[in-house]
Order: sequence, then C-alpha cells, then structure tokens
Amino acid sequence: MRAIVQLRGEVDMTAGQRDTLDMLNLGRVNHAALVPETDTYDGMVAKVNDFVAHGEPSAETLAVVLEKRADALDADAAVDEAYLAEETDYDSFEALAEALLEEETTLREQNISPTLRLHPPRGGHDGIKHPDSTGGELGPHEDIDPLLEAMR
Repeated sequence: MRAIVQLRGEVDMTAGQRDTLDMLNLGRVNHAALVPETDTYDGMVAKVNDFVAHGEPSAETLAVVLEKRADALDADAAVDEAYLAEETDYDSFEALAEALLEEETTLREQNISPTLRLHPPRGGHDGIKHPDSTGGELGPHEDIDPLLEAMR
C-alpha cells in the first residue's frame, strides 16, 4: 500500500492530471489517499508525480495519521476506538493500519472516507518545486514517514 499526498495546487495542471487526482481521491492540497501497488495505480501516480509525494508508510505512522485524520463516510460519526469496534472489522488503529498496508482491506470497505485531510506540515515543507532526491518534497520517497508525521 502506498500513501499519496497532494502538495501542489492545480495551477499549470492539465485536465488529465486533474482527472487522475480525482480518481486517486485527492481533491485539494494537503489531502492524502492510500492506494494499492498495482500497475494501474503506478501509471496514475507517474502521471501526477510533479504534484504529489508518495511512498510506503510504516504501520505506526499510518496508525497515528488515521487516529488524528480519519473521517467516517457518514458525516455524523467521529472515528475513534469505539467507532472502529462498532463499525469496522478492527478494534484498534494499529490493526487497521496493518491490514491496510497488507492490502487486506480499504478505508471505504471499513466505512471510512478514502481521503485523509492532513494539516499543513509543521515546520514547513522542504520545497514543493523540487523532487525528494534533490532536497524537495515531490515524487517518490524512500521514507515518507517524516512528511506524514509533520502533517498528522
């Protein structure tokens, strides 16, 4: 499972890239989504590579992000441990994070919104005009955990 975070807005974005972001459940800057690692999603991520950061999160970081930022599909419910026990197949955020990373389930199957609305990164971005390999934030990350922890 791969985490994708939209870091740049729609200025100078093609219609195809906008459509791809919509298909990835990324509608705004600082939104994140979890997608499986398949050839189809690899092509979609490659198409929007200049507007997103992506990588494999750890289970601990994903559990923290889910605990802070997960929203229920029905707007009246808050996602907490009690909600997980009643509405999902998992009793804790750690168990849900493990199942998501092993691609056993999806957020939508557990009645949780597939879009995670993140906070702007505490301490600021390292740069949203350059790839991770040259000191920025865009593109593939070997370790996306620091970015997700800053945006939790």
